[in-house]
Amino acid sequence: MEKKWISTACTLDCWDSCSIRAFVEDGQVKKLVGNPENPVTGHFLCEKGYKHIKMRNGRKRLIKPLIREAGALREASWEEALDLVAEKLLKLRKDYPTSALLYISEFGNSGVVKKADQRFFNAFGGVTMPTGSLCAGAGVEAQRYDFGKCLAHEPTDYLNSRMIIVWGRNPVTTGPHMVPFIKKAQENGARLVTIDPLPSETAAMSDLHLAPKPGSDGLLAMYMIKVLIENNLVDMDYIEKNTIGFHYLKEAVMELDKNQVSEVTGIPYGDIEDLALEYGSTKPAAIVLGFGIQRYSNGGDTVRAIDALGAVTGNIGKSGGGVSYNNSVSQGLIDEDFLKGTGLAKEKRTYDRPLLGDFILTEKNPPVRFIYTARANPVNQGMDIEKILKAFKSVDFKVTLDMYLTDTAAASDVVLPVKHPLEEDNIVMPPANHSYINYCNKVVESPEGVLSELEILNELAMRLDLGSFPLLSPEKWIEIITQPMRGKIDIELLKEKPLKVPGLLDIPWSDSRFFTPSGKFEFYSETAKDEGFFPTAGYRGLETEVSKEFPLYLITPKLRGSLHSQHFALVEGDHVPTVHINSTKANELGMEEGDTVSVSTQMGSIKAILKLDEDILPDRVKIYQGGWTRKGGGINRIIPERYSRMGMHAAYYELVCRVEKE
Repeated sequence: MEKKWISTACTLDCWDSCSIRAFVEDGQVKKLVGNPENPVTGHFLCEKGYKHIKMRNGRKRLIKPLIREAGALREASWEEALDLVAEKLLKLRKDYPTSALLYISEFGNSGVVKKADQRFFNAFGGVTMPTGSLCAGAGVEAQRYDFGKCLAHEPTDYLNSRMIIVWGRNPVTTGPHMVPFIKKAQENGARLVTIDPLPSETAAMSDLHLAPKPGSDGLLAMYMIKVLIENNLVDMDYIEKNTIGFHYLKEAVMELDKNQVSEVTGIPYGDIEDLALEYGSTKPAAIVLGFGIQRYSNGGDTVRAIDALGAVTGNIGKSGGGVSYNNSVSQGLIDEDFLKGTGLAKEKRTYDRPLLGDFILTEKNPPVRFIYTARANPVNQGMDIEKILKAFKSVDFKVTLDMYLTDTAAASDVVLPVKHPLEEDNIVMPPANHSYINYCNKVVESPEGVLSELEILNELAMRLDLGSFPLLSPEKWIEIITQPMRGKIDIELLKEKPLKVPGLLDIPWSDSRFFTPSGKFEFYSETAKDEGFFPTAGYRGLETEVSKEFPLYLITPKLRGSLHSQHFALVEGDHVPTVHINSTKANELGMEEGDTVSVSTQMGSIKAILKLDEDILPDRVKIYQGGWTRKGGGINRIIPERYSRMGMHAAYYELVCRVEKE
């Protein structure tokens, strides 16, 4: 029997993008472990990473294409399915502008070769492409205004911190490879603070946990800046040399009233003042941001306020400091022009990701007549998924590429099964949490007959005679699109182990050269002003607040064992969610552990099972997202199409509800 170890990586859209060594015996993956060549992720994999083998071998994995006939999906041959898709594409191009095709693509599985579908659709004539964000967009835009781009400290640098504030993030669950470095920093004497409206595993290991009301984090940060100014704990030398617009920020924060701040945030002003004084007098101090803080209509403003907090204390550009959010270190390493073929498109149209259902139902010039979905499950993960399902039903033809019969696949006319990431070559660029590039070597063969997304595109391109879409293997695509990095990165060595992006500063912004128009950190951003936003950080209230009708905040975080809805493919039985509620509030409502309850928002109601949680505050409840709608899940049925204008970002967490016993 042949036994070997192969270098690959996790392609899940996660903070960590783990480097992996796969043990293969007799053509089967027997074991996955962290690759120690990556100092951040090399010691272990998370629960989702270990599940790659189960996902690949899942009992319900799709092997044959499905075609809808007489209202039901039936198995079909590849030739029949691909011929049908090609026929519908040709008909659409004959009868409508090609922008009548709506292309939905997210990051269910990442990797640069996956983006070749953008070139395919541009070669087809240009289609309706997504813009905006369901993930990180508000924060990315905020840091563009402040820093010029997002750059994050490596987790290894937290060993140099004397204080770490984890803000709106639960790395124990969503990015566990940061946690050993945080724990080691604590052992070295660093103080750990978690700011999160919910209790969490990260909060439990912290020295202090503050739980502000959802969406009020920006005001908390602004008041902390006021306290720092009043106590002469701002770094004026750093501010004068490296920033612009401080006096505008100072004017805004000095108007804040401590009693009003306490009322809005739900935190006693004394506790906020104590944290501000500690943060201002403890250096270096790191702030680690999560995506949760910007999943509100004021999300971008919140990130700008926290960025400003880091800057006024001079923690930017310092080892052990920083305000780390996302990590944009891949620019210029991939030939994006060849990969995406943007210049090939004759038609160009976009839709805003948070408004998918509304766009499909209302757009008339031209109307949406064809939906192509890859690496995404919008009928489960979009906003107001009842509207999205209605929208899907209104469209003539829908094609979904997936390994499982997801909610989106089940709503489609053709479902094309695809290869698991372990069954194909790819390259994964650095994620938010480190700066290592991974080559995903093909580890094993796919089940007989199953095609990759790229192979499906090749088959369709031949049928459509798309001369400007080259019929290439993944290896050839990689050879072409990695030309910009050759000379900097040894691709053959990359196939053997992960490599760090060369030429990066050890500490972001340590050269004090920012990518803003002024070349400095910008408390006041003309770019933000020109783009229709406030030029200075500030607290902007939410569009939705608790009321007599909906007295509880509802937050829908990620589950440790699943990346969004993906790994629910392995969950047998129903997916009816659990709603976590404070026991005092449950008693007040006449409810007990295990009761079946109705959770209602302005959008409607879903059924849930009640679970008492002593740590959660009485004015809020929690439901983990990701359960499949067809199995009783689908929390996004009761989440409206609401967004932050900054980044056109989905405001998933700006949600109020009531809970009633059924």
